[in-house]
Amino acid sequence: MTTQLTTASAGQRAMDQVQVRSLRDVIAVLIEQRSIVRAAGASFAAHLLDLAIMQLRLNVNDITAEELSGLSDFVGAEFMRDKSSH
Repeated sequence: MTTQLTTASAGQRAMDQVQVRSLRDVIAVLIEQRSIVRAAGASFAAHLLDLAIMQLRLNVNDITAEELSGLSDFVGAEFMRDKSSH
């Protein structure tokens, strides 16, 4: 029974690696598309692609919305502290 669970876990990890590889491939394509769109002068479309790329990177790296929010709060607080010291 333990062997079955171990095998199932290994299979799940392998599938996760395939998904991660696929997402990284999608990110690479979106980065290329963003460059093309930006060169064409469509800055809003490029911004939308930036958001999609960011979301996929969050998924690939298992970063939660709460973690991103915490980082954003920290960076914002540091920015405000630096701004007020100048």
